[in-house]
Amino acid sequence: MIEGMVIGQLAASSGLSVRTLRFYADAGVLPEAGRTEAGYRLFGPDAVARARLVRTLRDLGVGLDDIKRVLTAEASLVDVAAEHGRAIDAQIRKLRLQRGVLSAVARSTDPKELERMTDLTTLTADERRRIVDDYLDAVFGDDPDAVAEKLRMGTPELPEDPTPDQVAAWVEIAELLRDPDFVASSRRMAQRALAEGPEPDVAQFEVGKAVGEHAGAAARSGVDPGSPEALAVIERLEAISPKPPEDRARVADRIEAFTDRRVGRYWTLVGIVNDWPPTQAPDDIVDAWEWYGRSLRAHA
Repeated sequence: MIEGMVIGQLAASSGLSVRTLRFYADAGVLPEAGRTEAGYRLFGPDAVARARLVRTLRDLGVGLDDIKRVLTAEASLVDVAAEHGRAIDAQIRKLRLQRGVLSAVARSTDPKELERMTDLTTLTADERRRIVDDYLDAVFGDDPDAVAEKLRMGTPELPEDPTPDQVAAWVEIAELLRDPDFVASSRRMAQRALAEGPEPDVAQFEVGKAVGEHAGAAARSGVDPGSPEALAVIERLEAISPKPPEDRARVADRIEAFTDRRVGRYWTLVGIVNDWPPTQAPDDIVDAWEWYGRSLRAHA
């Protein structure tokens, strides 16, 4: 006669219910040592430790198939635990992202907003980066460009636990980069910059700062671009520039070619997603350059 514990004795020793032990036995993770003459299951002396281990792994969310691999020595407990830990980390990231999406949607009355945000935010990090890469490829092609490198370095990276504002900003970025009109406008700017340089050279700190200061103040004050006051601002800025004065209409053409309000909006959104410190509002900068361009054309 085979000796061992019947399932009731095993339940009392292990602290698990008879129903749970029967389920483990049927699933093949708690082998029987034999049967009594009456047909009742018998379990060996190692069944208590085995049942408790199975219960612990199940409580941690490990599947029965993986438990079988551990118990049959097909895989080590360390490997299975590490694999399961990575799966849990991925699930946590997904849940945090879903929470951010739901928090963002909760502020909207548009029923289509949930679908739109879900489609764009449930992409993997690689898929989200691919949206930026596709935009850069469409705009710059294979030509090396300092602006393209700046954009690549400033790629928006949605955090694992995003705020509603970060979710909304990422969705707006993705839609902007997929907008054919924005892509076409960006390509025109890139091609013109490649051909003649992105003038006016806003990289010249003093000139760019002066435009923001003087033209910005004039724009905020509502100065008419065709007025004598506007001409005085133009002459002041021309005196600051390290280059000889150019044809004003030509400079105005360049300003219009390189002034797209959506570019400023893009960097504002990237700052939100990447949690960068706030800087001067891009709209204020664009306002200053647009006013300056109109004034140059009026006094060409």
